[in-house]
Amino acid sequence: MTRYMYVKDYNTKPIKAKNRDRRTIKRKKKRFNFGSLFLFFIGGFFIVIALSPLINYYIDQNIFHKYQTKIINADPNAAYFSQIINAEKFQKQNTYNGYFHISIPQINLKNIPVKAGVDGFNTATYEKVLVNSIAQMKGTALPGQVGNVYIYGHSAPQWFADLYPNSFLGIFTNILQLKTGDKIYTRFKGNNYTYQVFQTKVISPTDVSVLEYPPGKKYLTLMTCIPPGIGTERFIVRAKLIN
Repeated sequence: MTRYMYVKDYNTKPIKAKNRDRRTIKRKKKRFNFGSLFLFFIGGFFIVIALSPLINYYIDQNIFHKYQTKIINADPNAAYFSQIINAEKFQKQNTYNGYFHISIPQINLKNIPVKAGVDGFNTATYEKVLVNSIAQMKGTALPGQVGNVYIYGHSAPQWFADLYPNSFLGIFTNILQLKTGDKIYTRFKGNNYTYQVFQTKVISPTDVSVLEYPPGKKYLTLMTCIPPGIGTERFIVRAKLIN
């Protein structure tokens, strides 16, 4: 049987690549990985979406509210709103600044704390409150009283509200689903009060008509920003005491 022995020839000159082969090699070296770039952008997109309520909150606090006082002073409707809220008859009527609770079974809200007597024109005050509860507008009625119990809270994109149902950054997102006939329950100083929804609507931020109520009647109003997470308008739920 013949054996073959391979001997390395050290005198062999390296083979030069043809011009076309060298161009091919260079192209392969410079080829960009578009798949990685696509995944990078997709990841960044979802991170931005996930943080959007917080981004919106930061912009709202650090840009918009710097000019809020000027807007209120320049807007006659807002000035009227301020007069209603700070009217002497309201201030004498309600001095309570503790908590009561609200439940809305239709949208799975149960015993949500409501801070009473919150100044809706003091940004630093109400934003601190809205981190851990919703708020009742200072000067409006309390549960069971004649007048209008005006309660407000944050909304957020629906996916955020679904993922974080207990977050007060989006606690009022689902009030958009309420309809005529739905019940709203409040508990204040050991007493339970039942309100029934009779109207839902979208209004401008300067529309103060939702604070009004027929003489002698007992109303409750819920308010949040719409579209959720953007807030160019306000969504209103109006209810009246039935029990």
